[in-house]
Amino acid sequence: MTSRRLVVVDTETTGLYVENGDRVIEIACVEIQDLATLKTLLHEYLNPEREIDQEAVRIHGQTWADLKDKPKFVEIAQKFLDEVKEADVVMHQAEFDRKFIDSELERAGLDVRLQDVCNIVDSLAIAREKYRDAHNDLNSLCKRFKVDLSNRELHGALVDAELLARVYIRMMSGEQELFDSADDGTSKSSPVRLGASIATQRQPVVVPATAEELAIHDAYMQRISESSA
Repeated sequence: MTSRRLVVVDTETTGLYVENGDRVIEIACVEIQDLATLKTLLHEYLNPEREIDQEAVRIHGQTWADLKDKPKFVEIAQKFLDEVKEADVVMHQAEFDRKFIDSELERAGLDVRLQDVCNIVDSLAIAREKYRDAHNDLNSLCKRFKVDLSNRELHGALVDAELLARVYIRMMSGEQELFDSADDGTSKSSPVRLGASIATQRQPVVVPATAEELAIHDAYMQRISESSA
């Protein structure tokens, strides 16, 4: 059983391409304490200092107008680093979130990258290894492990981090009913029963996109192109 803290991290962004200047607009850190309760360590909406792609708005519902009065990443960067320091940080398709977080840390003038302060665990890579012939996006995993999705009308960093925490515990323990199905999925601590230790991995895992994911991405970019024409 690992003695490291276990923290689930999720972000929402202005778009898909950090190399084109897309930014983080929401970030959440949820800790699994004593392998038994969930605790929200950090949840912030952020001013990205730029417009948000319309397709991204349809996914998470946030516009730049909604976020202009929110703090900038530089204002919460050190707090974020403090919360994930020396933890096993679980992210779904970790390379995507890692690149965005590293970009924000660089913009904030901090000479540090996420992998310098924590151990990155990619839950998507683990799911693909365990369930090779199945869909392993967060929605599909929630359905497989009977995690309540009723609060996920739109994507959100805090909602998704809490859902991933529930999925991760069930996936790694092998138990199907760790959380009460009546749990409302809010940021309040939620007790669970754990029958097996949670494994960790010590190196970041880069997961290449599948053909299906590439097709979805191409369709997404086509819709953006058509809407901006």
